[in-house]
Amino acid sequence: MPALTTLSPQSLLPVTIERGEGPRLFDTDGTAYWDFYGGHAVALLGQGHPRWVEALTHQANTLSFVSTLAPVPIRDEAIDALCRFTKADRAFLVNSGAEANEAALKVARKATGRDEIIAMTAGFHGRTMACLGVTQTGSYRGHHAPVHGSAQFVPFGDIATLRDKVSERTAAVMIEPIQGIAGVIEPPPGYLVEARRICDENGALLILDEVQTGVGRTGRAMAWHAELECRPDLVTVGKSLGAGFPVAALLLTEDMAKTTAPGEHGSTFGGAPMAAAVILAVLEIIQSENLLERGRSLGDLAHATSIPGVTAVRGQGCLLGIVLDRPAKPVANELVRHGFLCGTAADPNCLRLCPPATMPKEALSALFQCLTEVLEN
Repeated sequence: MPALTTLSPQSLLPVTIERGEGPRLFDTDGTAYWDFYGGHAVALLGQGHPRWVEALTHQANTLSFVSTLAPVPIRDEAIDALCRFTKADRAFLVNSGAEANEAALKVARKATGRDEIIAMTAGFHGRTMACLGVTQTGSYRGHHAPVHGSAQFVPFGDIATLRDKVSERTAAVMIEPIQGIAGVIEPPPGYLVEARRICDENGALLILDEVQTGVGRTGRAMAWHAELECRPDLVTVGKSLGAGFPVAALLLTEDMAKTTAPGEHGSTFGGAPMAAAVILAVLEIIQSENLLERGRSLGDLAHATSIPGVTAVRGQGCLLGIVLDRPAKPVANELVRHGFLCGTAADPNCLRLCPPATMPKEALSALFQCLTEVLEN
């Protein structure tokens, strides 16, 4: 019997993947596919990047695991590098985006003494219980009601409604800078800065969920760096941070870090040596190989390409939503037959592209040519 890896079998790709090489995947028959799905926006470096493999192998041979009860130099190095790269003061390493979001919610509620979270309609923050409490998209929340915590939902990008809802009861406002699963939805310019202002006026905190958008995915180190004045109190990152190795982090300002005490939140594997080695390798590769610039160039090409049947192109860098004039799922299935793996979204007409930043521009052009032919036929 196959292993249970998902509770949504209809979302599985119709191929069995056996190996990968850079931005390509190969099935058990040896057929090659350009990976525009990117493993839920994880594979920012593609498959088997030599320096990523070298860092992981070296650390496995040196010190494979020791808990956070003992100081480990490489953990400190990884946290220092991550804070410099993301413009954070402190970082707490965990294993997954949901775990990072759980930690952010705990810190926000304790720091403010409040329990209400304002979250966004169509937002997604994870499938653990506290994260379901602030997740509105799809049926995830309804399947496991009642959910934990007090939350109100406001339309993403609607500043007037956000201003109306945030009050002295609000612990934090939680936002994805770009809503990925919803369909790569972007807010209007200045939205994050205005959200920051509203939080400050009410003594609330600003949490940015950058699990999908962070660490180079949008062509910036962090998506919020496009609006530096927003300066969030708490930020979560994952996915691209490990580029295939399970690691995530809660990023905190110094003020937020002072509200927590040792042992309040812990993780057996969080900050393990191999995870730290991977973080250092990923950040070094992004910077030395100009992957931010390369990612932006892929996004620019997508926005500059006109395809009959495509009504809009949303997103930035290597997080793109190609909006069709018809349902996207049958189109994605047809693209697989031609050697291109793409994702879909809660928006049924949206093809979600999360390619590695190492994807050749020629491969993106080939995808668009194939998409043109599929839509014509």
